[in-house]
Amino acid sequence: MAITDTLRDLQLEDRKGIISHVNECTYLGVRIKKAGNHEPSSNYRINRGRAAITKLNSILWGRVVTPKSKIRIYQSKVRSAITYAAETWYLKQIIIAKLNFTQTAFWRRPARISRNDKIGNTVIKQKMNTVKSLLEDIRTKQLQCYMHVQRIEEGRLRKPVMKWRPPGRRKRCGPKLIWAEGIRGLMGKWD
Repeated sequence: MAITDTLRDLQLEDRKGIISHVNECTYLGVRIKKAGNHEPSSNYRINRGRAAITKLNSILWGRVVTPKSKIRIYQSKVRSAITYAAETWYLKQIIIAKLNFTQTAFWRRPARISRNDKIGNTVIKQKMNTVKSLLEDIRTKQLQCYMHVQRIEEGRLRKPVMKWRPPGRRKRCGPKLIWAEGIRGLMGKWD
């Protein structure tokens, strides 16, 4: 499978095989589209987390399960469903807002606070003793991935692929920043 601008199959250099052209594919649970953005993948993962919250609704609102167990449920089911393959996401403001909303939607249930109660997110997080947010988890995973690639020896393919920049100018509708620039921003190294 190849995702390229041209709508043709790619011939291998040894002329012994053909890579067929596709507009979209899923690799290791990550959806890759021709446009090259990760929004469909990140939206899919966030929706998977919301589906897990919906399925756990009766357990989370109930009083039988202890708050400590509800935190473990969050870490094992919801957080892992959302942050799977999040190392490659470019975090736009809309994705950050969806992550914060989803996380707050989860923590409202064990805190037994409905949206009609008009209680702020910070109060809910304090009541449930949440330490890290989903956004912090994703940024930590991104930095770990970046540092892993930086430790790889120079002869390996992953390092030049990470450093590669497409030639020419970016398309008008393309993203303003790329993933590596976002990582440099996290590390405080804006060039």
